[in-house]
Amino acid sequence: MQAEKMKWVYTFVMLLVTLGWAVFTVLIVKGALAEPSEAGILEASGTSVLLGALIGWNALVVQYWFRKKTPQPPTGS
Repeated sequence: MQAEKMKWVYTFVMLLVTLGWAVFTVLIVKGALAEPSEAGILEASGTSVLLGALIGWNALVVQYWFRKKTPQPPTGS
């Protein structure tokens, strides 16, 4: 039962980290649009790439941990 609880804790912590990083990415992109520069473009693209990686990682974790299990055939058949 402890492992099941830890799956949920990890999933929601990663969700909060991803949401926090999304807000940070929006602020970086907003700053890059306000004052365009080479460094601002690199910052915006770097934070966006990491945001995409976090979203992909969350999807893989949820798909792996919370997928439906295939039912076992009845014993004796």
